[in-house]
Formats: sequence, C-alpha cells, structure tokens
Amino acid sequence: MPRPGAHPPSDVLMRTPTRRGWLLASPILAIAFIPLFANWQAASRRGDTTTMEFARDLLNSVEPYAVIVTAGDNDTFPLWYAQQVEGVRKDVVIAVTSLLNTDWYARQIVRAPVSQYDEAHGPAIYRGRQWPRPTAAPVNMTLNEVDQVPPYVRLTEPQIFQAGNIRAEIAPGYLEKADILVLRMIKDNTGRPIYFSRTTGDYAHRLGLGPYLLTQGFARKLLPNVPTAGRDTVLAQGEGFVDVPRSVALWTDVFKGQQALIAKNDWPDRASVNIPVLYAATGALLGGVLNSGGQPRLAKEIIDTSERIVAAARMNDIFPSGVRWTVPLEVPSSDAPRATPVSPLERVK
Repeated sequence: MPRPGAHPPSDVLMRTPTRRGWLLASPILAIAFIPLFANWQAASRRGDTTTMEFARDLLNSVEPYAVIVTAGDNDTFPLWYAQQVEGVRKDVVIAVTSLLNTDWYARQIVRAPVSQYDEAHGPAIYRGRQWPRPTAAPVNMTLNEVDQVPPYVRLTEPQIFQAGNIRAEIAPGYLEKADILVLRMIKDNTGRPIYFSRTTGDYAHRLGLGPYLLTQGFARKLLPNVPTAGRDTVLAQGEGFVDVPRSVALWTDVFKGQQALIAKNDWPDRASVNIPVLYAATGALLGGVLNSGGQPRLAKEIIDTSERIVAAARMNDIFPSGVRWTVPLEVPSSDAPRATPVSPLERVK
C-alpha cells in the first residue's frame, strides 16, 4: 500500500480511468460503433452460400482431373476454399495466371500431388466412364526448368504454336511466364483435360486457341481438333462453340448458384459482380441456342431464371435491355481466330 500523500505507481494511473477520461472516450467509442451497426445487415454473410455454390458450379463444369486456367481473385479464391475446406473436386488443378508469373506458385504446380477423383460425390454426368488418374504434373518440367522460364519474352513477329493437331498463331507482343507455362501444359499433354474459365475473357483467344475451345457450363474445354458444328455443338456469336447437352445438364441438374443468388436478393460487392453476371450471361446463351434449336419451353425457363438473377443482384445497368432472348448463330467458315465482341463478363472487369 502506498504511504499517505505518495503518488500511485504509473501502472495504476494507466489502469484507473478518470471521470474526465471516460467522458471523452464514450462519444468516441459510440462513433466507432456507428459503422458496425449501420452496415451490419449489408455486410453480414450469414446464410449466404452464393460464393460457395459458384465455386462448386465452376469446378463441376470441368471433367475429372482437369486443369482449369483462371485469372484473378474472384474466380480463384472461392475454388481454393471449396477444395481445401469443403473437399470439393480436389482432383482439379487450378492454374491462376496472375500467380503463374511467380516462382513459388509455378513450383507448386509441379510438386502438387494428384488427388483422387471422388465419383460418388461428383456430378452424375461424369459417372459410368473411366477417368484415368494422371501420374505426372500438369507441366512436364523439373523445378530447375521452371525456375529458368523468363519473366517474359518479346515476340517481334507472329509465332506459330503447335501441339498435336492444334496450330495457333500468337500475335506479336509479349508472352509472360504464365503464358509460357500454360502453353507448355498444352504441349506436354499429360493426360489432363485443359479448360479456361469463362471468367478469363478472351485470354485463350489471345494465345490463338479460340477455334479449339468448346464451352461446357462455366468453362471452355480445349479440344485437340477444331469442333464440328452440329445439333449438339453450336457455334454461337460472341461465345464460340457450345456443347449444348453438357451445358444444359450442368445448368439444370448440377448448378445450385442460380437459386442461391435469387434467394440472397442482393449483391453488395461491385468488385465481384462478375459472378452473378456469369450466371445471367450463361442463361442468356443457353436460352438463345435452345430457342433457336426448337426448345422454346426450356429456353424460356432458363431465360426467366436469368432475369430473376439480374433483378436480385441489381444488375440492370449491366443488362439495360434485360437478358437477350436469342443469341444469333453463325456458320463456321474458317479455323482462324475470330474477333470476339465484348460481353457483359468483360465489361465489369
């Protein structure tokens, strides 16, 4: 106990607020809590499964043991969460271009073990087939070889990339390390299907691969040959070749994100609005090809769902005329890459 008249220790002063101190602190604390309570409802993610369902839907758009090329945070982080936390489609290799430029991530792609495909929990559309489990990394390179890939190379004239029957012309410019590694994955062809997420925009087209892509749900599969248009494979303007039966089966029997978005009835984060845009644009695409293909009833159901997503996510500025009812079809005339019109997916990047 301190003697009478002595000053208390400094730590006691620190622990014993004065009346004046409380009077000054109380308004400041109250002000600090205003953003918490004012934004609680908008910021709360309680019961919100939209991002998780998007991750499932994108992963399930690709076949077992596939490599899917993604571009950034919005189309990558949800996939990682789904795989590592929820155990969804851990057989899929995620190759995000923004990180393939780094040494550590390129090494991780080479060293990552191959996870077994869980057929029992996978989509029914992939059952009843043999899916050989790969025994090699997606890219047939040693860690030292990966380290030797330069940060970029300059192309002063068009270059031809050849991998089997794939023959792509790459325009002059710069190829980053990520581009080189993606092309090496295609050339090595270690037995894995290779897909480009539709959220990557025209990335594959810029590598000259556009004619060899086939849209399946939320991803574009790279085929060993240019697809042939027919009843089930339609060439849609602005999208390229579409696998209609597979995409419809994914939309109607596998995807759950549509109803999650409608139930949420909001989308507060404008930076990631490309997620609900992807659903609405996909519905517009499928509605168009189905209506042109003589299935107006199913087309209307899908279009109606897309309209509800646009309304729920407050995306009327992105779709000012609503979801298009028809998508004009074009007849394939050349194997050369086409100029792809800007889509809503690309407008919100």
